Amino acid sequence: MDSILLYSVEDPKVGVLLGKMGYRVVTFDCKEPLLDVISRELIDLVIIDAQKDLDAPELCEVLRTESESKRLPIVIVAKDRLMVQQLKEKRLKNLEVITGPYTVAGILSKIATQLRLRKMMGSDSSANPSLSEINASLRDLNDRFQKELEEAQQIQQSLLPKSLPTDPRFDLASCYLPLEDVGGDWYYAQKLSDGQISVQIADVTGHGLSAAFIGSMTKLALAAASDHRPDLLLKDMNRLMAPQMPAGRFVTIASYLYEPGNGKLQFARGGHPPGFWLKRAQGEVNEILGDGFPIGFFEEGEYTLETLELEQNDVFVMVTDALTETQNMDGKVYGNEGVIESLKRTRVDQAAEDILRGLLGDFREFCQGRALKDDVTAIVLKRRG
Repeated sequence: MDSILLYSVEDPKVGVLLGKMGYRVVTFDCKEPLLDVISRELIDLVIIDAQKDLDAPELCEVLRTESESKRLPIVIVAKDRLMVQQLKEKRLKNLEVITGPYTVAGILSKIATQLRLRKMMGSDSSANPSLSEINASLRDLNDRFQKELEEAQQIQQSLLPKSLPTDPRFDLASCYLPLEDVGGDWYYAQKLSDGQISVQIADVTGHGLSAAFIGSMTKLALAAASDHRPDLLLKDMNRLMAPQMPAGRFVTIASYLYEPGNGKLQFARGGHPPGFWLKRAQGEVNEILGDGFPIGFFEEGEYTLETLELEQNDVFVMVTDALTETQNMDGKVYGNEGVIESLKRTRVDQAAEDILRGLLGDFREFCQGRALKDDVTAIVLKRRG
């Protein structure tokens, strides 16, 4: 188990999530010298949050001069571009820099990179590999990454439906935009033998082969579940998956069951963003909640059922949290309100595909060109009659 030291990290979510990901977390409390803690706790990586009054460049330089921490990987959250430039000028090795405000996912990505490189090169401070040895190791690592990526892509494609159910009484449209070649999101939609439509959207922690593997586990659990009613479906899936879930992994998910004949829609979710119900006649959008933990948190998970009746031209939307949690260049969060306002601007004559295209367009405009930090997935249902 890798040990990570948190230095001046005030966000409690960082430590909690690192623990769930299987890392041993040590928080520096200033009661004894930093180097003593690093040596005693056998620290593998240090995270430094320098967004407040902290001279991170000087601290890193000190760490690089001491034998206990000379090769120790460091991940820094810098407060501004000036600090980033100062760190670059020092040319310190084994250092990853993130400019705040950060996301926990961004920190996890940097941690994984640094720890993998540390293990690849070896942690022996007396080692001094040649440039050719480093290049050979990097080529080998890249080859393994590419093979894993190809395998993950194949798994990921198998999780998505080849086509969506069609019916004159409703429209259904979806999008999946992975942050990387393989992401942690997936969705599924199927028409049941009784004519009802069962739809799921999910977000697996992480990316790459491991996320694709857990995604395939989730899909198998969906197929094996004994009930299509959303709350019971999620309960069954969690019961099947929780005992098998790797440490620190979980799946947020939302599901609904729709009856095209009368517009009845039953909805449940586990740790996922709410559903959004556009009530066309009233011109308002309601957030459909419902309680439940992500799949994999507890073996005996319980999920509440929400029931609503869509009228003609009503719209129901499910998204993953990239849409609701992304910040733009001004530090503003798109949030649930962004989805709500986009849906309010839609027209009664628009099909589900047009509504989805408009939502994504509004989202991209809000981002102001800022790079996304997570997959974007959404599915839109519109009742026609």
